[in-house]
Amino acid sequence: MLIRNCRIVGSQGVREGDILVEGEKIVEVGRGLKGEGEVVDAGGRFVMPGVVDCHVHVRDWDEAEKEDFVSASSAAVAGGVTTFLEMPNTKPAVDSLDMLKKRVKLGVEKSLVDFGIHLGYSPEIAEMQRIDVPSVKVYLDSLTGDDVESVLEDAGRLPYPLTVHCEDPRIIRRNIEFARDSDPEDFLVHADIREKLAETSAVKIAAGLAKKTCKNVHLCHLTVPSSLRYLNNYTTCEVTPHHLLLSDVDLQSQKGFAKTNPPLRPRLNVHGLWKAVKAGRVDVIASDHAPHGIEEKGGDVFSAPSGIPNLDVMLPLMLDVVNRGGLALTDIVRMMCENPSRIFNVPGKGFIQPGADADLVILDMERETEVDPKQFYSKAKYSPFTGRKIQGAVDTVILRGRVAFSEGDFNVRPGFGRYLYRQL
Repeated sequence: MLIRNCRIVGSQGVREGDILVEGEKIVEVGRGLKGEGEVVDAGGRFVMPGVVDCHVHVRDWDEAEKEDFVSASSAAVAGGVTTFLEMPNTKPAVDSLDMLKKRVKLGVEKSLVDFGIHLGYSPEIAEMQRIDVPSVKVYLDSLTGDDVESVLEDAGRLPYPLTVHCEDPRIIRRNIEFARDSDPEDFLVHADIREKLAETSAVKIAAGLAKKTCKNVHLCHLTVPSSLRYLNNYTTCEVTPHHLLLSDVDLQSQKGFAKTNPPLRPRLNVHGLWKAVKAGRVDVIASDHAPHGIEEKGGDVFSAPSGIPNLDVMLPLMLDVVNRGGLALTDIVRMMCENPSRIFNVPGKGFIQPGADADLVILDMERETEVDPKQFYSKAKYSPFTGRKIQGAVDTVILRGRVAFSEGDFNVRPGFGRYLYRQL
């Protein structure tokens, strides 16, 4: 395959040229290339690496009615995501070697795109044989005791990098007690329960562990600019599109459909988060794709589950930011392709260079659309971005040297996706 007439985007800049692919790999990048087989004319449009989304909840198994590998991976490829790393808090959880093997088997049978799976933390992991996973995930907010520090120390002794949901459960439990008599239709109560201090307290502890043990620790979906003061040479962090583009005003108006953990923050807080992104202090933009059913999202502040589905729209939303002058395409590639690949050691992904997998997204930066969840490939047909007009779209997606999505049509089937880490 030859992809010609490209404006090739990397974190270091944009260059004009062609991309030559043999089999599943890029073999040459340059001007005036020639090759046999299929020719794709990019028509002078921007071409970026496929997005590597390091934070996705697929739900398959007991909650397959909310999402499964087929629907999630369909949303991914249509949204320019050619690789995703799934979070382990499924039902049942992926927190043992046996469950990981079963999960990998399910994904290999059903996923359209390539994937990895974070392993959920449990004390039993220390007894397991050493395996190859992107990280071990620790959900601090779900701890039922006061042993936050000891749990992190135990996790830190494992021979794996850590990924941490940073909200201090002690602060959350205290605030739940205070909020019991609150108006159940006041969704700002959710933001009060999971106040900013819950995040900064947990980030301070997790970053301190990273520095003390010289262990790589990735901090998920940060929302509070002051949390970043605790980062060090052993920590990386991510933000989400919803924490960048929405605020607690949207939480109050859209109620359960904008409820997420951590919660949406005040506008001034969002401005501070943007300042950190533009200053290069944030490593990754990830979707935290977390689908639920429409009926349950219509519950009150205490009953509606937290989570926003983003796989269909994350890249278009960020392309709109580029068109508005908020970021450059080089920033998007750095935070959504290259950095996730480096941080989680995702083989062959995130770069347009010889030897890399031929995962490419041809962009249409002129196309204007409106977010319509009814058109999502995800099973979650809701979004706090509903009705938002955006400029910038995915035109064509190439996955491992094959046109996977073009003009609204899928050219790959469930089972085309591969598990990216060493076989178990």
